Amino acid sequence: MLESTNLGILPAYLGKRMQMAFVVPDLDESLRFWTDVLKVGPFVVIENAMSDRHFIHRGQQSKIDISLAFSYVGETQIEVIAQTNDGASPYKEFLDSGRQGLHHVAFWPEDTEGACKALQQSGFDEVCSARALDGGGKVVYFSGPDHLGVMLEIAPMTPARSAYFAGIKALADAWDGSRPCESFAPAPIT
Repeated sequence: MLESTNLGILPAYLGKRMQMAFVVPDLDESLRFWTDVLKVGPFVVIENAMSDRHFIHRGQQSKIDISLAFSYVGETQIEVIAQTNDGASPYKEFLDSGRQGLHHVAFWPEDTEGACKALQQSGFDEVCSARALDGGGKVVYFSGPDHLGVMLEIAPMTPARSAYFAGIKALADAWDGSRPCESFAPAPIT
């Protein structure tokens, strides 16, 4: 039997922290909904988030432009993604299929390579990956069984990324409803 995390139903190799990621056609409209209706914020917005990354989609290099926004609901990170060009990606495929909304759930396990191997052994297929230009910090997206309904993302939780996300969480924990969006430098991938 697989050892499970404190989340109760997930294997321990995925780690204890997670993110819910939403793909939308209009970032501004989506962020207004999150901040005005759901009262989640502030969101940290990052334009041109893939400008310093190698992106491989279904085995082919692809040039994509995306804008990202991050916030937190409790311990769960919320990411909103809007692709701003027509490059091949799982985001474009998702929107082209007529969908928007929850796209993937991300995990930051201690052993990213081991988690990727375990997912592949469980029937998940790698769809895309992104790496820093120096080759480090590989982030991988997997498709799973249809009944799961979303992709899974595995990303390394480096000290730099951990500090960066802690800053965003601190903003969310202290948010008073003003300034629904903040600007941050692009997230470290290594």
